[in-house]
Amino acid sequence: MTLSFPAPFLQFLQDNHIDPAIYAKTPSLPRYVRIIRPADASPDQLIAELAADAHCPVHAIPGLPGFLLISDSSVKLKQLRAYARGAITGMDVSSGIAALALEVRPGDNVLDLCCAPGAKLLLLAEHLQGKGSVTGVDIAEHRMAICRSLVKKHAGDDKIRIRLFVSDGTSFDEYAPRLGWDDPQTVKEAGRQSGGARPWFASKMLAAGFAGSGTELYDRVLVDAECTHDGSLVHVAKYQHWGFERLADQVTNDADHVPLLQSQLLENAWRLLRPGGSLVYSTCSLSRRQNEAVVGGFLSRHSDAVLLPIPALSSIAVSPIWSPHAFDDDRIRRLFDRMHHAVRLDPLVSNTSGMFIARIQKPPTPSNECLEQEIVPLDI
Repeated sequence: MTLSFPAPFLQFLQDNHIDPAIYAKTPSLPRYVRIIRPADASPDQLIAELAADAHCPVHAIPGLPGFLLISDSSVKLKQLRAYARGAITGMDVSSGIAALALEVRPGDNVLDLCCAPGAKLLLLAEHLQGKGSVTGVDIAEHRMAICRSLVKKHAGDDKIRIRLFVSDGTSFDEYAPRLGWDDPQTVKEAGRQSGGARPWFASKMLAAGFAGSGTELYDRVLVDAECTHDGSLVHVAKYQHWGFERLADQVTNDADHVPLLQSQLLENAWRLLRPGGSLVYSTCSLSRRQNEAVVGGFLSRHSDAVLLPIPALSSIAVSPIWSPHAFDDDRIRRLFDRMHHAVRLDPLVSNTSGMFIARIQKPPTPSNECLEQEIVPLDI
């Protein structure tokens, strides 16, 4: 597959050390799907059915339960019976790894700060097994409508505790829902006492009172931040029809301001995360300014933040993070030493779309050292 990109986009790739060859991978990249739980058939039965419908081999992915690889990337989901009845949904493995990196447990209060169109939010909700809550935030109402439809189609709003807010993730300030899920009297009292903004949407399991916010911070926070999407091969391929000049204009314009937005999203996520909790910062960009520079700037403001290893990577090859060739600045070298658990999923190496993932833990007793510091990405 030969793509002819405009000079400004090629310059963006060069400035960020992104190999243009990744886009030639698009036709051979597998299609990934995820089994929606509770499943209506065993994995082996679904694999056999999907292989028959897709007319190509379908495989389970070791270490990633519920994810399946359809070897022919041209297969359309709508031609699959399992998709039509809501047994599977399309989701690239790279996105799944970002969500699974949170290691959500039943009972957690989870915040998805950039939740639309909702695939990761749905996966997080499933892992709660009906206990705890997921709060989704997105600034665009039309995208949030897609998220709501996905929740209703695959989960049913009577089975999961989800509330959605149309809000700016950089300033969102609603705490987790009130406690006492399983006590009817508590539900009744919460209806009288709940505070905070009214959600744009709340599932039936979040009774009117519980849709209101309590005083607790979140156990887990996902920041799948807005980015230039240059690592998403499917996204870039769409511009074959729309024109790559349009892609170049969008990417180069967004590249100037997106790192600051991402830094602000990450900072607000940290503020809403409880002591001892963990968050995941991810993008589908391979730009160093949107990834290592954002996380590096964050670490420079929070000396007590600790990056943790990314789970669910046993069967997926990863690339190391980008780093300067020479660490003339000891401060920069120390920041990158703290960043070594972050990973890049590169299409040429991982056989997935491009993704950057960093998992960060908040200490039990965090400091307030950031209060007087400017929230900006690292200048690298």
